[in-house]
Amino acid sequence: MTTTKKLIGISFATQYLELAIHFAAVLVLARILSPDDIGTFSVAAFLMAFLHMFRDFGVVQYLIQEHELTAEKIRSAMGVAIILALVVAAILLASSGFFGRFYGNPAVEQILIIMSASFAISPFGSILSGIYRRNVQFKTLFIIRISSAICHVAVAILLALNNFGALSLAWANFAGILSFGLVANLMRPKGTPWLPHFNNIKTVLSYGGIATLGNAATMAGTNMPDLVIGKVLNMSAVGYYSRANGLIQMFSELISRALFPVVLPYFSQLRRDGKDLATHYLSAVEYLTVLSWPFFVVMMLLAQPMIRTLYGYQWDASVPVVELLCLAGGIFSISLFATQVMVANGQVRDSTYAQLISMPFRVVAIIIASTYGLESIAIAIIISELITLIIISWYLHKTIRVGPLDLISASIKSAAVTLCTAVFPFLVKFFWESNPSQPWVPLMIGITGAFISWLTSLFLIRHPLAEHLTDLFKNARIPLNAKWKK
Repeated sequence: MTTTKKLIGISFATQYLELAIHFAAVLVLARILSPDDIGTFSVAAFLMAFLHMFRDFGVVQYLIQEHELTAEKIRSAMGVAIILALVVAAILLASSGFFGRFYGNPAVEQILIIMSASFAISPFGSILSGIYRRNVQFKTLFIIRISSAICHVAVAILLALNNFGALSLAWANFAGILSFGLVANLMRPKGTPWLPHFNNIKTVLSYGGIATLGNAATMAGTNMPDLVIGKVLNMSAVGYYSRANGLIQMFSELISRALFPVVLPYFSQLRRDGKDLATHYLSAVEYLTVLSWPFFVVMMLLAQPMIRTLYGYQWDASVPVVELLCLAGGIFSISLFATQVMVANGQVRDSTYAQLISMPFRVVAIIIASTYGLESIAIAIIISELITLIIISWYLHKTIRVGPLDLISASIKSAAVTLCTAVFPFLVKFFWESNPSQPWVPLMIGITGAFISWLTSLFLIRHPLAEHLTDLFKNARIPLNAKWKK
């Protein structure tokens, strides 16, 4: 039987390879598509992502957690998934004209029409994905997801080169979903039913209802700037913001893709074992902030050479937005796992309430700031992240008795490491006279110096992560020494 470590390794390989493929495509497409194209797709993509939350509505989770998954239960899940997908597709199709007129951009309407077709075909892959995850068939999922990612990227670049503009991204999304379903069905497990039925709908939908509402609120708050900027400013401004926010989200993507599948089961097991969740949560905050804060401070100080190296000079308007959003990212990272701990402690309602209460503050702040430009919107997001942190901290204290002073105490050493890490990038930013044709030079020098400072300060300050790195190094030397002795 495949070991747990091997399964986790395959899962990590799938997630990071998929992320790398899409990131490489972003670098290429940033040099082909205009900010207006990116902005137009970002507005439409938010609408699809928001409705995606309701399309799933716990169906996949139902398949994974169901104690005895019979053919009839699979057919019921298929029936529910098809109904939800068709409803969402119909909503997108019916509203496409309205949103096209609302933004004064026919491309938005065309993108939503294409996306409605994407929703209609999505259940034929998503249901099988849930079954593969239930059966821990991660090798199969690796083949399916990487094939889909390659197809998605290939179509996007090919159509972009042929002047399809924002539509190239919409058709790429359709191609990715279609290829996912085709490959998933080619590898379909024997005995898996093909035809759905529509019984037991309440049983299937009983899972994920409250959590879906909270997640939808968070997604709405996170993506609200794209909708507001597209209406108040223009699609190019959406493109600049989207590109800046994409860099900021890189850390969350790396952490969430690697750790989120583990966080909830980990804290749930701790609770079942009767262990103190507060101690382990504060330890998680300590490890998370020593990774996130240096990451964001380096990105903030090296934002200009980073944007120019990755995307080109035509994206310079994104630089001040990146610098401000880095502050928001640092605040957000403190409570990244908070809602997962609440759910693990059996308080999913508190997790949902925290997300629902936080969203209106964010939306109002963004709307007010939108008339003053992109930088004002970024400042509004910083303020809203502070408010969100306060709200989540209140619920967290209610849940596991972790207060603000506890969080400060857990983050002191991380703050010291962050200050040391910032020294070299700070010197590069303010004293390096870079060659405009080689923005990668100060970027690489700044990142290299920052990494050396980060690693050194970990041991000098005696951060707990240093001990884990030492153990990792020792464990790596053992098989190496054994090999040389042979």
